[in-house]
Amino acid sequence: MPPSRQQGQELIAMDVICQFNKLKPPKFQGGANPLKYEEWARRLENLFEIIDCPDQYKVSVATYQFKEEAEYWWVQQSQEEARNQ
Repeated sequence: MPPSRQQGQELIAMDVICQFNKLKPPKFQGGANPLKYEEWARRLENLFEIIDCPDQYKVSVATYQFKEEAEYWWVQQSQEEARNQ
C-alpha cells in the first residue's frame, strides 16, 4: 500500500531537514543587532535554494536553528499564538 498523503509529507519534511542539516546551517541566538539577523536570514535563504526547500517547511526548519534568546522568543511567540487561536 502506498504511503498516505500525510506520511508522504512527513517523508518530504524529513528529507528536507536531513539535506539542510548536511549543509551545516548557522545557528541564530538573537540579540539587538538587526544586521546579524539579516546576515543569518540571507545565509538560510541561500541554503534553502540549494536544497530546493518548499516554502511550507522554511519556518519550521529555520526556527530549529534558533538558540538562547531567539529560541526563548520563538517559544513565547508560539505559545501566545496558540492562546489567541
